[in-house]
Amino acid sequence: MLDILRRQAGRFQCPKCGQSLADCQLEMVAHHDDQSLVKVTCVHCQDIRVIAVAIATEAETAPVIDDVRDQPADELGTPITTDDVLDARLALARFEGDFASLLR
Repeated sequence: MLDILRRQAGRFQCPKCGQSLADCQLEMVAHHDDQSLVKVTCVHCQDIRVIAVAIATEAETAPVIDDVRDQPADELGTPITTDDVLDARLALARFEGDFASLLR
């Protein structure tokens, strides 16, 4: 995964300083199946970002995120996991609409 990101990093610029991320430092924070959280550090300004990366195939279907209102009350107090963050990111990527309708 990190090798793929290293090859692609030069195509992107640091959101803080605008310099190329070609020589950025990459660190795998979490990995589960085809989804990862990666820490990206700009070598120019030392800005640190954590990005969610998902590898998709053509035949793959997007995961469904359950509505918490459908879960038993004892499950609602559990801590947020890496999987939860990645699932939320995928759901937001599929969302079509404005910000106000997202919050409804």
